[in-house]
Amino acid sequence: MAGNTKNRGIVHLYSKYPRPKLIIKQKNGATRSLPFRRAGPGRRPGEYQWLVEPPLPEQQQWSFRINPNWKRTFATRLSNIWIQDGELFGYQPAAFVSPSRVVKLRRFKGSLPARSLYIYLPRGYDEHGDRRYPVIYMHDGQNCFEKFVADSYAGSWRADETAGSLISAGRMRECIIVAVSNSNGERLAEYLPPYVTFERPLPLKDNVIGKMKKTREVPAEVIHGRADLTAAYYQEEVATYINRRYRILGGREHTATCGSSMAALFSTYLAWEYPDFARQHALLSPAYHVTGDSEGRSETLERLRSQPRRDVRLWLDSGTLDAPGRGDDDMINTQKARDALLENGYVIGEDMQYYLDEGGTHHESAWAVRLPKVFEFLFPLLEGD
Repeated sequence: MAGNTKNRGIVHLYSKYPRPKLIIKQKNGATRSLPFRRAGPGRRPGEYQWLVEPPLPEQQQWSFRINPNWKRTFATRLSNIWIQDGELFGYQPAAFVSPSRVVKLRRFKGSLPARSLYIYLPRGYDEHGDRRYPVIYMHDGQNCFEKFVADSYAGSWRADETAGSLISAGRMRECIIVAVSNSNGERLAEYLPPYVTFERPLPLKDNVIGKMKKTREVPAEVIHGRADLTAAYYQEEVATYINRRYRILGGREHTATCGSSMAALFSTYLAWEYPDFARQHALLSPAYHVTGDSEGRSETLERLRSQPRRDVRLWLDSGTLDAPGRGDDDMINTQKARDALLENGYVIGEDMQYYLDEGGTHHESAWAVRLPKVFEFLFPLLEGD
């Protein structure tokens, strides 16, 4: 292969085809074909284990496919790879690997009102009993998985399908995803930081509209932020349950959070006020405007700019439309958050990533489209995973 190379990689393959080849895509667009050699019997009659040791570029991602029958292209930084049943593994998998699944705990009881938890378990969870997994805590859990799209408010993020596809292609670590539902009517207060009081206009009736014409006062519900209670609930109750029940890798390095809109504001709060809980956080279309004062200054953005930098990794994004033809998905405040973080010492490509989704709207369908990029940022597949 062109360019500097490190030690040769090893690609293990199970296949019934008599003369498989590894087709490597090179930087100049050309391909290089390397034949596999037979290394032993396969898992079933007529199948063999094959082996090839390609030269690999120094500290770079490389791309390949298997000839003659596979059109799928894999892209990875790994050097020791197993290809089995069309999926990439960074370790030798069990002979037969069960597919991923999502289980639903209908009424998780704790200090907050009872709600559903949805738990995504990756492929092979049952067969690989010695493996432990990083965990992503997603908010607005009823909207996360296509398996339970009937529970959603406006469609799902398809997080189960996205994670399964990325993992099988070698683009994301195998992980457990815990989607924590909101409590509907209390959602705003649960995700709102405690340093914020928000006034939400109340629905207007005809008699109220008549009074407004005289007083010009808009009735509002005053909402006091309770994100500190929600953070404690996540750490002390939800995470404790998950750690006891499932095989989780402990520690903040192996923990992430992910949310959109008000839930992205909550993930920002977790990152800044509870950095020992999780190191990775994805903030999609965050609702920073709700923390603004009468002069338009956002308390959250001021904290990101002026308080000591936290040891966290942050994905930050927005769309350019709030709805087709209007709005901006709070794009301006998201860009201000990006600038505040850069001013505070964060570096794009190292501990943060900013993405502007041209034409993206404030909707689950837009967040679902961006989710592959998000998951790859949170837990990319690395050597030894």
